[in-house]
Amino acid sequence: MHGNSRIGSHSVLSYIDVQDQVIPDNVVLHGLKQRNGKFIVRIFGVNDNPKENRLFGRDLDELEDTLGVRFWEENGQAHTLWSAALYQEADTIREATDAALELYEIVTGGKDFDRSLWTAASHKSLCAGFNEADPDAIIAWNKRMADLVTMDGIAKAIRDQVPAGSIRKLQSLTKIQKEWLEKRLRKADFGEKMRLHYYLGVILEDENEVQECFRIIQSEVLEATIKSLAYNEQARIVTDHHTVRLPLRVNWGGGWSDTPPYCNEKGGTVLNAAILLNGEKPVEVTLERIPEQKVVFDSRDMDVHGEFDTIEPLQATGDPYDPFALQKACLLACGIIPREGHTLGEILERLGSGFVMHSEVTNVPKGSGLGTSSILSAACVKAVFEFMGIAYTEEDLYAHVLAMEQIMSTGGGWQDQVGGITSGLKYITSMPGLQQQLQVAHIELSPQTKKELDERFVLIYTGQRRLARNLLRDVVGRYVGNEPDSLFALEEIQKTAALMRFELERGNVDGFAKLLDYHWELSKKIDAGSSNTLIEQIFSSIEELVDGKLVCGAGGGGFLQVILKKGVTRQMVEERLKEVFMDSLVGVADCKLVWE
Repeated sequence: MHGNSRIGSHSVLSYIDVQDQVIPDNVVLHGLKQRNGKFIVRIFGVNDNPKENRLFGRDLDELEDTLGVRFWEENGQAHTLWSAALYQEADTIREATDAALELYEIVTGGKDFDRSLWTAASHKSLCAGFNEADPDAIIAWNKRMADLVTMDGIAKAIRDQVPAGSIRKLQSLTKIQKEWLEKRLRKADFGEKMRLHYYLGVILEDENEVQECFRIIQSEVLEATIKSLAYNEQARIVTDHHTVRLPLRVNWGGGWSDTPPYCNEKGGTVLNAAILLNGEKPVEVTLERIPEQKVVFDSRDMDVHGEFDTIEPLQATGDPYDPFALQKACLLACGIIPREGHTLGEILERLGSGFVMHSEVTNVPKGSGLGTSSILSAACVKAVFEFMGIAYTEEDLYAHVLAMEQIMSTGGGWQDQVGGITSGLKYITSMPGLQQQLQVAHIELSPQTKKELDERFVLIYTGQRRLARNLLRDVVGRYVGNEPDSLFALEEIQKTAALMRFELERGNVDGFAKLLDYHWELSKKIDAGSSNTLIEQIFSSIEELVDGKLVCGAGGGGFLQVILKKGVTRQMVEERLKEVFMDSLVGVADCKLVWE
């Protein structure tokens, strides 16, 4: 089927291409290439019997007399639909299809009959058309149909959420299948486009197709996210020195639902809270005015320093190994540096001088699971806005950090920066869409509930860092590939986040702890690598001391979080961990929830 074709109900089509044509209800259309190179398309009703003398309810002898033409040439030939010469030979399948549809209109009274045109053309019966068919063409058509049916089957599997891994493998695509794919991709929406590439990557065991799936996710989300960004020609440096410090965050509910492409297709729901580590807000960004006409980036914890006196290197993004990818993305997202054009001298003259951006995360181990990198992005945006005198709302911060993260091509979600930008407990939701619009509700808890959480919430350091390089790809791949466990868990964790909010708002910390436990089981369905032997040993060693447990972030290392049983103290947990893990780095962290 091509173009604006419409197929009637209960109709059967075989060996034809339908192009911008309307097929009636309850008909059979069957095309055949003849040995002489011509084509015929036979049309009859789904209830017509070739052994009888009727077509679409009309008696063929009566029709022959009415039209003044001959359907049967041989004397004594049985007058049946099988032997009636009704079907016009044509040079192309399209012309033969048009002739068959015209025959339908003539027989059913929908079109005037032109006898001269009829007699000038060659007509064949069902019998003759079949006997004179080109067998090689039938074989080739069968192969073509088999190729197309395979591709349609893949498209149907995507619609029906059949897991990619369960579909039969293919060696390669045929020319016909490649043409089908090219046409399908041109009209496919975001979801089908990425899944076609992912499914083919799995079916063909072709890494290039899988990579194309992730490229589409990244590029389409980036395009939607940054389209509202603009070069800010009003910005001016308004102070000589400005510092922003932000806390970290712990994820309590809904983690992974904020990650593209899941949040773009289904929306996301997250519950998280801000924390101090070792009594500090460990994420710090400082901007300083300098007399030189240049931009300087200084990342103390990464031990890198860079100076720029031309604009082109600052506009170069997308390199995952660039040590200043975060700082460059910040200036682009905030509109301080345009995406293209202009000179750095012109921009710094308008701003009032050059500047240094210092960034540092202190006393937080790598791979902590506490949202460090995204919160650093948020601190950069907040610091730039305030240093440059740019008025902003909380929503502006979220939107610009989202844009910044997409410019860096991290592929991560949006919950971390929201968790660290402001204090307290946040319930964050988004609706489906390529451009995510965050709704952030600051949840007010009773003083008694806050006190109980302060006493019962404990952060535990595992002493190890997760090394899985393909974490995000594996989790996203399971979702895009429609793995049932992943689909179920991603849907369920959003509901769990909402229930957590409900239990905390009514002061039921025990109910919240049970939901934390349930979330942990869901997290393992989404990503089996979120747990490992050490994590299970830690949780097992303190099992009788806690009511709820969950990893921080993606897990696999970094920090763990638990809700203690009533009457259990941090000291008791610390002593148990020291008893089991002795002189290792496993232990209770100095952590405090930030309510104000």
